[in-house]
Amino acid sequence: MSKPAKPFVPVAVLEAVADYFKILSETSRLQILQSLRSGSMNVMELCEATGLGQANLSKHLKVMTQAGILTRQARGTSAYYNIADPLVFEFCELACGQIGDRLQQQAKTFLQAAPFPPNDRTANKTTQSQKTTSQKTPSQKTREKAPAPTSHIRN
Repeated sequence: MSKPAKPFVPVAVLEAVADYFKILSETSRLQILQSLRSGSMNVMELCEATGLGQANLSKHLKVMTQAGILTRQARGTSAYYNIADPLVFEFCELACGQIGDRLQQQAKTFLQAAPFPPNDRTANKTTQSQKTTSQKTPSQKTREKAPAPTSHIRN
């Protein structure tokens, strides 16, 4: 019986990494990061930039600040938020690149697929409409082709 291999990274470290990625797994938090990429902003500016409500935004800012992703600086009566480590954008760019590559490959595979034959329902509808047209009497066919009668307008 062989012993299971020891993990290369201690579980506590893996848990910390998982927690970090959990913080980045929220769309709203990614919007906040995107907004702060151009520089520091206060809560009201971030509300406008992201479209998030102030209470919801404040909750996300607190979580991100506690995790060390953002820094908070008091200036007068406002608190301004900054990106603590710009490397977070490299993670995001790497993920976007991988997702883009995967989508391009899926699109390429889809476009290379052979066209599907018509399904039975479509074929039956075509056949039914052809039968209906061929079963019409000559007078019915004439009425369909003839222009509608015009009414006489008196002046």
